[in-house]
Amino acid sequence: MDAEKQSKIFYGRMAKYYDFVFGNLMRKMQMRIAKFAKIKGNSRVLDAGCGTGNFLIVLEKYNLELYGIDITKEMLEIAKHKLKRAKLKLVSAEKLNFKDNYFNYVFSIDAFHHYSNKERALGNFYRILKKNGKLIIVDVNFGRFLNKIFQKLEPGNNGVLTKHEMRDIFKRYKFRKIEQRKAGAFTEMTTGIK
Repeated sequence: MDAEKQSKIFYGRMAKYYDFVFGNLMRKMQMRIAKFAKIKGNSRVLDAGCGTGNFLIVLEKYNLELYGIDITKEMLEIAKHKLKRAKLKLVSAEKLNFKDNYFNYVFSIDAFHHYSNKERALGNFYRILKKNGKLIIVDVNFGRFLNKIFQKLEPGNNGVLTKHEMRDIFKRYKFRKIEQRKAGAFTEMTTGIK
């Protein structure tokens, strides 16, 4: 079974427990990410892999046009009930159908290791970002050895990139001003400008 199908099944079953298990754990990190991104008002923002919408809730207090995508309909159903104004779509990062040069910011938080085709996802992110738009990817990173073990244990995990591999993929897609920093104990944040 491919990673996308595994993710749909696993997170479909986990959806009703997700916020209880991970909600508070991730909220502080999400608030730090939003602060670090220095999002300008009236921006159009996509959360790719938005799950139950927790990061979008953090962003709702700003004057932003918010969008969220996820591959799990059960997660999006929960997000719909929690969010006031975000537009949500059931679609993968690899199959985005937004117009070119549409978003000022694209975020992917703890979802990148679930993408079935990371190269296609990065290409889509680049395509839909406006000139000088910012891509922010935050993903787990336990180190090369433990990443391999984590991949075997977590359903739908299609491989965690190391810090260097993440920088390389950003470079391949011509992102500029690439920065990397710790976002949590086992998470790395990589940002780049189109």
